[in-house]
Amino acid sequence: MGNRTDKPKQTAQQLITKMKNEKGISFKYTSESDAENYLANINNYLRTAAYRKNYQKHKKGINNGKYICLDFAYLQELSTIDMHFRFIVSKMCLDIEHDLKVKMLKDIESDPSTDGYDIVKSFLAQNTYIIGKLEATSSSPFTSDLIHKYFTIQRIYNTAKQKKENKIVAYDDCPAWVLLEMLTFGDFIKFYEFYYSSRSFPKLSTPVINLVKSLRNGAAHNNCILADLAHGTSRAPQEISQEISKIISINSNQRQKKLSCRPMLEFTCLLYVYKLVVSDKVKHHRIKELKYLFFNRMPEKKNFFKSNELIKSNYEFACKVISAFF
Repeated sequence: MGNRTDKPKQTAQQLITKMKNEKGISFKYTSESDAENYLANINNYLRTAAYRKNYQKHKKGINNGKYICLDFAYLQELSTIDMHFRFIVSKMCLDIEHDLKVKMLKDIESDPSTDGYDIVKSFLAQNTYIIGKLEATSSSPFTSDLIHKYFTIQRIYNTAKQKKENKIVAYDDCPAWVLLEMLTFGDFIKFYEFYYSSRSFPKLSTPVINLVKSLRNGAAHNNCILADLAHGTSRAPQEISQEISKIISINSNQRQKKLSCRPMLEFTCLLYVYKLVVSDKVKHHRIKELKYLFFNRMPEKKNFFKSNELIKSNYEFACKVISAFF
């Protein structure tokens, strides 16, 4: 019950008063009335204020506990940039997922050790939770036809829920090329690791691809990805550290610091995997979008962040990686 009394429901106007008086947030570039409309109709306080973590606080004096040089417009701009960033990340992850599936199917077709059915049977036997997921989507308009065609399904009465449900009782007739159409990105990665772990085909390393999955999930769930750019929260896989060490404009101290920032590490892994996996034609158009975001849209209000070394240094690091990789 503590939060109900310590953090009660507040109106947009009350939140603005709190930001100004308690948090030291200024309203030089956005009027308080415009900020009130923004919080009431465009973006909520929790998401907007999340980016304040990228700013330091006064540690003593009359402003103790208040943010240093933080204006409400800076939070708005960071929120907008993060929105564009999530959009491009989502598209890049879809490109990676598509091309990984294409390559995996090509490898399965040329692999004499499997007929494409036995690996599905073995995989599902070891990951029965996925069968439960398939059962849950067996009535979906997007997957029901495939599930009913390639799986043996019975209608079972669930006494706990007091209703009938679809139950998969056999999955011998489902080939890999069908299963891939029904797996989430996370479950596909499990299938990817399951298949390649016992074969000599080249594959992506598990730590790297899991970091891409983490970023993809954050973007898909509309999380505020750029809300905390502090370093010291993660450790980069050796493969990524070695790849970034080849970029002359990034020294070892910068590399270690920026790759210990979780969002920056995940984004770097995304760029690395994208460079390795995605076809040239798709890559050409998507990287054009990415470069426009970083080299045109993001710097539009660069004066907002000229005194914030944390934001500036992370931005510069990302630009260097993009330029080196593409």
